[in-house]
Amino acid sequence: MPEHEKYFAVDVLTFPSSHYALKAEKVCKDAGIRVVLIPLPREISADCGVALIVRPEARQNAEDLLGQAGVSLNNVHHLRRKGKDARLWRRLL
Repeated sequence: MPEHEKYFAVDVLTFPSSHYALKAEKVCKDAGIRVVLIPLPREISADCGVALIVRPEARQNAEDLLGQAGVSLNNVHHLRRKGKDARLWRRLL
């Protein structure tokens, strides 16, 4: 497998509450932006919660759309995955 296919990068959008994450998912999907709701990765926070993953090239569009819709966003984290997680996220997005 080529080196570039071993890893898959995503941007993880975090929110003040699950309510905002669910609203963000709907807003993005309604606009045709592919996002996936996931449990908040432990390397970001030990708190329970949910986050959205989006391809890095779609992140700015998603952020702009969420701002226009009044959806509060806490932060954006760039993560790289390899192996099983990379294959799963690549299929989902």
